[in-house]
Amino acid sequence: MKKKAVAQKDVKQFTEEVWKAMGTRIREAREEASMKQIDLATLLAIGKNQMYRIENGQTPCKTEYLFEISQILGVSLDYLYFGENECSEVGEIVEMCRGKGLKEIRKAADILRAFFS
Repeated sequence: MKKKAVAQKDVKQFTEEVWKAMGTRIREAREEASMKQIDLATLLAIGKNQMYRIENGQTPCKTEYLFEISQILGVSLDYLYFGENECSEVGEIVEMCRGKGLKEIRKAADILRAFFS
């Protein structure tokens, strides 16, 4: 079976401009989470200088780091890669749960389960 060719215009290219914008989004998400650059670098097991170069668009971020960054900062990979956050409502719910106790989070989960049942 032949694979259908994808039109060039449908494929987003990983250009220097894209990874510079990605670095900016990483920095903004880190700052939004009130996290220091050195703290994020430590969690990723990379040096502060490498984190600086990623955030300032001097070097692209490795995919495995992006996966970890998305989890640490609570943002989607689509947002980090392309600036698109299709599930902004999910991020909003996660943000509302920050700083809440387990009891409160479980209560909210029960309410959501009841709503969607």
